[in-house]
Order: sequence, then structure tokens, then C-alpha cells
Amino acid sequence: MKKREWFGIIFISLCIFAVANLPCFAASQRAVVWPPIAKATTSAKKNVKEANRLYKQGKLDEALQKYNDASVALPDSDIVNFNMGTALYKKEDYQKAIDSFTKALTSDDKKIEADALYNLGNCKYKLGKLKENTDLSSTVALLRESLDYYKRAVELDQKNTDARFNHEFVERELKVLLDKLKQQQSSADKQKEQEEQEQEKQGTCPTGKEQGKEDKEKKESAKTQEQQQQEKESQEGQSQPEEKQQEEQGKELSEEGARALLERYGQDEATPDYMDKRTRGYESEVLKDW
Repeated sequence: MKKREWFGIIFISLCIFAVANLPCFAASQRAVVWPPIAKATTSAKKNVKEANRLYKQGKLDEALQKYNDASVALPDSDIVNFNMGTALYKKEDYQKAIDSFTKALTSDDKKIEADALYNLGNCKYKLGKLKENTDLSSTVALLRESLDYYKRAVELDQKNTDARFNHEFVERELKVLLDKLKQQQSSADKQKEQEEQEQEKQGTCPTGKEQGKEDKEKKESAKTQEQQQQEKESQEGQSQPEEKQQEEQGKELSEEGARALLERYGQDEATPDYMDKRTRGYESEVLKDW
């Protein structure tokens, strides 16, 4: 064989070898799951299934333990965080429930996100009502937050009638609480003003030294003081009917205001059907299954 032919054979062989060892960029047709992730997912699914069963039996503490085990395996799972929030809501641990539902908002599933927003609105409302008798300002702020969550829930899920209903109900209740807060602030301002006036009055009272003037000076001014007292009594006698009339008018206005307030609360009072709807509306969304 000629030398040139040998070179040709060697060149072709090298080309074939090079092509055979080129990297392949074609997409794989089979999804490959990293073994630790697959194992964690399987474990979390098992714990969530068991936790859901315990939840439906009313065993909330045991259910939460299973949800927590699932959360250790998959801390960012929307389903795990949502279901944990639901159990915490049922236990009336609203602050922790808020934390769990907030984590569930990262879900790619719009239905889960909408339900989490709805439950966040419920948590904010319930938390606000707990503070109503001690911190009305905080209650007002929390109810405003709940309205925002209900609004966002409806924007994501137009069929969420409970979110619509709760938004309307909380909006009406918020107006009543704002009036109540305004009255409290007005009373506080009035009390502060009275205290300041009392302090000023005490500061201008005659001292013992001033009251101990010489008898001679008292006698000289006695006549003048007597005349001033008579004039004052005369003026008070003339103004007394007017003051009495004003007092009666004030009492009448106060009674009218009280009646108006009772009428307003009477209008806001829920009918049995309304109360039934409100109770259903504030039930936390059902658990999510894998």
C-alpha cells in the first residue's frame, strides 16, 4: 500500500474518532430526579397525608407535628405551609398562622395563593378583634390589612364569594370602629383640657399670706366687695333661666344622639341568615392534598 493511502486511512480514522467524542446537546426525554429530593418529597407527602387525617379527627397538636415533620423535609412547600396555617388558625394561634400562610403565597398555583390570601384576611380580622377592648387603634389597623387581603383574594379568584362577603362585612364594621375611636380620642382630649384648667385654677388660688391681710384693709374694701357680690347675684339670677334652657336642650340632644346610635347599631345587627353566612365565611379554607 502506498504511503499516501496510509495517510488517508489514518486521517479518516482520526475524524471518525473526533466526531464520536463530540458533546451532545440534545435534550433528554427522561426527567431525572436527584435521589435526596425524591426521598424528601415522598416523606413529606406521607406526613401531610397523615396530618390531614389527624386534622379531620380534631387532633390538631398531632397534625401540627406531622406538618412540621413535612416542613423539615420541604420547608418551601406551598401545600405544607398552607395546611400548617390552617391547623394553626383552627387552634386560634393567628400570628403563627399568618407566618405559614404568608409562606404559602409563593405558590405557582393561583388557587392556593388566593386561598392563602383569604385566610390571611381572616387571621388579621380575628387578631384585630382580640385587641378591640385594649388597643382600638391596632384593631383598626389590622382590619384595614384584612380588607387588603380579601381584595387581593378576589382579584385572583373571582369565584371566592366568601372573600367578597367578608370584605363587605369588615368594611362596615371598620366604619363603626372608626367612629368609636374618634369618640375615644375626643374624650381623651376633653379630659386633658379639664386637667389643665384645674391645674391653672389651683395655681391662681389665693395664698395664706394674701388671705391674712390687715383688718383695716378688709374693712375698707368690705363695702366694695358687698356691692360686687350683689351685682354678681343679680346677673346670675338673670342668666339662670337661659342656662337651664341650654342644659335641657343639651340633654335633649344627648338623648337624640343616643337614639341615633342605637338605630345605627340596630341596622348593623346581623339577621340569623347573615350570621350564618358570616360564620361560614370565616371558616378557614380546606386542607390541600398533593
